[in-house]
Amino acid sequence: MARKHFAKFDAISSAVPVDDVFEAVIAVKRRGVDENARVHKVANGQRYDLASEADAAAEAALSKVVEVRDDGELLWEPHAL
Repeated sequence: MARKHFAKFDAISSAVPVDDVFEAVIAVKRRGVDENARVHKVANGQRYDLASEADAAAEAALSKVVEVRDDGELLWEPHAL
């Protein structure tokens, strides 16, 4: 799991269980506001047998996020996708 801070949001990469496998996600939450985190699937929705694999994919994706828009959408570095 990795954490990254942006102008108005905090983001965390993680692996989440789905059935018998794991997906890579990035969760973003606006600082100072009591609202649910917005979860973004990354790695093109690929599923992994091991949580550590999904977590590594999520960390790699988070390293390419340059900012979070006011609506919670991720802004990626050029050519990241």
